[in-house]
Amino acid sequence: MNGVEIDLERARRALLQLGTALEDARGVIRPGPDGLVRVKTEDRVVELPLSWAVAGAVAFAVAAILSTVPMPSARRRERSEEPLGIG
Repeated sequence: MNGVEIDLERARRALLQLGTALEDARGVIRPGPDGLVRVKTEDRVVELPLSWAVAGAVAFAVAAILSTVPMPSARRRERSEEPLGIG
């Protein structure tokens, strides 16, 4: 069984950066009228239902976290049987 190593200093910095990014995001995305989220870009405004925006933000955060987690390689066992032949 492999052990787990946690770098608390890097985790603390990452959380601080996440907090700063969330503060920045609050200025970019905010609730609009009637439960909508209005996202303004330089040339247009996109409105989404609040539930969609929250689900998207959570999915983005989870994807960002998972992309940094090393995944174990899939190990295949070698087949011991011979392939079937005709004849």
